[in-house]
Amino acid sequence: MSNKITREEIELAYECGHRNFIKLDLSELDLSELDLSGADLEKANLTGANLSEANLKKANLSDAYLFGANLSRANLSKANLSGANLSWATLIDVNLSKTNLNNAILYCTSF
Repeated sequence: MSNKITREEIELAYECGHRNFIKLDLSELDLSELDLSGADLEKANLTGANLSEANLKKANLSDAYLFGANLSRANLSKANLSGANLSWATLIDVNLSKTNLNNAILYCTSF
């Protein structure tokens, strides 16, 4: 059984008030400019996802896998990225104010 969903499915779920996206496979999806503020993406697989200009304010991305993800110009203010793997991710011009990066893996991450 796969936990992989499409951009359209996540947009519809969010619009209907759902915020629980724990452990979902969102790898390689184009989630650019999407409003996911306050979403729970704990342990989600966002490998290679395009999250450029996404609103992830107060989102929970703890232990999420963001290897090679593009987060350019995303809003991550007050987000929880503790334990997240951001190796090879792009975080250029990202709002990281009050973001929790404790124990995050930042190997070859571009800032």
